[in-house]
Amino acid sequence: MHNDLLAPDPARFNLTSFADLLPVRDHIIGEDQGSFDGFHAGMTHSLAPLTPYEGVIAENLIAIEWELLQHRRMRDASLRKIIRVSILAAVVAREKAANKAAQDEAVDKYAETGGTQFNKIRPLVFDQDAAGIKGLELAQRATSRKPAEFAAACEEIDAMGLSVVDLMGEAYRTDEWSVSKHEDKLQELERRRREVKRDFDGLQKARPIEVEVIEG
Repeated sequence: MHNDLLAPDPARFNLTSFADLLPVRDHIIGEDQGSFDGFHAGMTHSLAPLTPYEGVIAENLIAIEWELLQHRRMRDASLRKIIRVSILAAVVAREKAANKAAQDEAVDKYAETGGTQFNKIRPLVFDQDAAGIKGLELAQRATSRKPAEFAAACEEIDAMGLSVVDLMGEAYRTDEWSVSKHEDKLQELERRRREVKRDFDGLQKARPIEVEVIEG
């Protein structure tokens, strides 16, 4: 029969909790406010460290898991940016082609009516800025969280002769530093996670007797 080992009492060290030994983590711009606190509380409850040292190792593991999440977010943001640039370029090209087609049609009509001096035809000026605005607007809708808006944008992109799957594939195949850097970091963090988790599991298995975890 196992004896119960009570978790060390932080009050013996003039602490409210052993977590008081750890530095306060400041928010980083780009993170959802308060999201780390909830993530930290859930992970701590799941890992259930018993001793201060287990707590330190658990903190390392939680920090790695959080960093993995953030690098995935940053990588995905970079992928979306690449796709937006592709959509913008496609819309500008479409608008430029439409402008040229309208110009050619005007020339043809002028010729049909007997006109021979093409220089008398007022050229249709291509508005690069207006085309860019249209491209940005479509790109924003293509990353919308509203299902109907997103679906409509995908249909418009398909109608332009682009494949949304190809756009995604090209973004993933890019050699852009902003994507490859995060991919490399994710692999490094996953290796570190396995190592720290192995150490944490080893600490828990090394407990001499069955324990009862008491919330600090």
